[in-house]
Amino acid sequence: MSFPSAGSRLDGQIALVTGALGGIGAATCKALAAGGATVIASDAHSRGAEELLHAMKSLGASCDFFSLDVTRREDWEALMPEIESRFGLLDVLVNNAGIYRFGKVEEASDELLDQLMQVNIRGVVLGAQFAIGHMKQRRPDGPWASMIHLSSIAGLVGSPTSSLYSMTKGAVRLFSKSLALEMAQLGYRIRSNSVHPGIIDTDMAGEVAQALAAKGLNSEQIREHMSAGHPMARIGQAEEIARGIRFLASDDSAFMTGTELVIDGGWTAK
Repeated sequence: MSFPSAGSRLDGQIALVTGALGGIGAATCKALAAGGATVIASDAHSRGAEELLHAMKSLGASCDFFSLDVTRREDWEALMPEIESRFGLLDVLVNNAGIYRFGKVEEASDELLDQLMQVNIRGVVLGAQFAIGHMKQRRPDGPWASMIHLSSIAGLVGSPTSSLYSMTKGAVRLFSKSLALEMAQLGYRIRSNSVHPGIIDTDMAGEVAQALAAKGLNSEQIREHMSAGHPMARIGQAEEIARGIRFLASDDSAFMTGTELVIDGGWTAK
């Protein structure tokens, strides 16, 4: 899929995307770039960074890539002044970095639990914490800044194969809501919303398939399950999630804060 320049516009906006080299992250960077934003892509590794920057530049965007482990406070402390000095104050944060893990709660190791908590919760909180310092300094007569936190359908309904992952994504949802109220009460012109994708055709979908295989499903049954779980009878594409994120980043969603954008092919409607 491509991203037309028409639609939600982000001209003059500065956006930071974490986990930018994954499927949804890369698609989001391209969607924001097509909308006119200056895009700062970040990830804990750099595989695919040059290709992503080339794609964004071909859309006419100003962009750059920075290494960022979202769980490390010192990484955030180094990155944010660099963004301000080179680009200006942040307008948009897409808290996209996240990991998926599956397994029985009774068999969960401390390592698995710590991984999920560190990336999916601590990383989101640190991102919001450091972005607030930028966003609250923006000019008072401009559009509100926007934080978008990636949750999941697993943050809305239960999952028999990934209870701990669901716990972290449910936490992201309620953190986003409470953060929206906190910032409004403090008088900060910053919106906070969460996005809840269904199963999307990315590497993470492969991990979901592994979880289903561990339950004894064969490859054909896994494909049927992953598609049939969505009433639209297919899994989603990263670009479809990115379009929703672009909408929440833009002033087209100016009256939205503390809510969820569910893009799940009808999964949670059942």
